[in-house]
Amino acid sequence: MGKKLFRVYVAVSLDSYVARPNGAVDWLDDYDPTEFDFEAFLDRIGTLIIGRRTFDQVMSYGEWPYGDRRTIVLTSHPLGDDAPENTVAFGGSLMELTDALRNERIDNGDVWIVGGASVINQFLFANMVDQLDLFVIPVVLGEGISLFDKDTSHLRPTPVSTQIYESGVVKMEYRLK
Repeated sequence: MGKKLFRVYVAVSLDSYVARPNGAVDWLDDYDPTEFDFEAFLDRIGTLIIGRRTFDQVMSYGEWPYGDRRTIVLTSHPLGDDAPENTVAFGGSLMELTDALRNERIDNGDVWIVGGASVINQFLFANMVDQLDLFVIPVVLGEGISLFDKDTSHLRPTPVSTQIYESGVVKMEYRLK
């Protein structure tokens, strides 16, 4: 059994925003995730960790895009009856959750810290992210929800690779541990 990686795989605007001020991600609509091997990435994922607002936003799109993968929603409130199968609410500490997932005896794939930005920052601040895949979209939003906050200024990621796609999107892969 290999080491289970905790991964952030996220699109950001050229000015490092993950969403507009109201949380909208419509600026991503012109980009096809299949160009970025999203399915290959998702095939390596066994567990998703997602914040409540991001979870509710994804649920509002209609069909749940992540199949039957185990999904952990960080929230202190119960999930609705329409929550996908294998989805649970978790209101405990991130350290407790991370330790439990890392110590599982089954190898069901890596852990994707989906977001939103606040959740990603909490994991980054606590040094609980192993890999960061940034997809820089050639769009300038000017304002919005920033991927990074001041609490993550201690990070010194190690570059692994860079890839430029035909659409102009740049993927930058970093190791954090």
